[in-house]
Amino acid sequence: MSPDVRDSFRNVAANYARSTFHTSSIRLQEVVDLAQPKPDDLALDVATGTGNTAFALAPHVRRVIGLDLTREMLDEARRIAAERGIANADWVIGDAQDLPFPDETFDLYAVRAAPHHFMDVDTFLAEAYRVLKWDHDALFIDCAPPQPARAVLHEVEMRRDPSHVLSLTLDEWVAKLERAGFEVERADARELDWNYEEWMGNQAVAPELAAELAGLIESAEGEARAQLHPERRDGKLWHAYWHALIRAHKPGT
Repeated sequence: MSPDVRDSFRNVAANYARSTFHTSSIRLQEVVDLAQPKPDDLALDVATGTGNTAFALAPHVRRVIGLDLTREMLDEARRIAAERGIANADWVIGDAQDLPFPDETFDLYAVRAAPHHFMDVDTFLAEAYRVLKWDHDALFIDCAPPQPARAVLHEVEMRRDPSHVLSLTLDEWVAKLERAGFEVERADARELDWNYEEWMGNQAVAPELAAELAGLIESAEGEARAQLHPERRDGKLWHAYWHALIRAHKPGT
């Protein structure tokens, strides 16, 4: 994982507990629908952040473990869990690329809005495969812009948050998952109307830099502009943003 991850998130943890995308009931129901959790499942939510995905899964599983590299994020998750009376969630400090669990531990693996921070996606996927039980499922949700919009957004992402590494396209995701041994059961790209101002606010981006990065999106040309279709509404920038929604199966022995 990028060495800048802790620095990027330790001071903005509370923002992610309020973020529209991260906490939206619609987006979290999307997680549950994709995961198809079972009451006896032991679930792992990798890069849990402030626990939003873990909280979505908790009512549907026996127990969920939320793992994250940033202590401040997990402190926020613990606080929210206590406020909501969620008793079947545990919180563990750890790296998605070196999970502190034995082989074949979990009935369900989940990761959401995080893999674009991982330095070595192949190692992260190998670890996901390793800790998942045979004949069980994993879900992967992450930003996945099409080309050439990715070329524009990549520069914005890198300057907005130095811990960003790369957003994979949907085809890249499928290829990597299959190389890791997974059978991809579902892989969809979902486009959202994206609130640029809130996106910058999650990372507490300085107004001057936010304005400069908005200019990169608004000045996009050709196919990138057609994909991003930026527009101002009441003075605020909105543009397209994409996520991959993937369900993958670890086949039985």
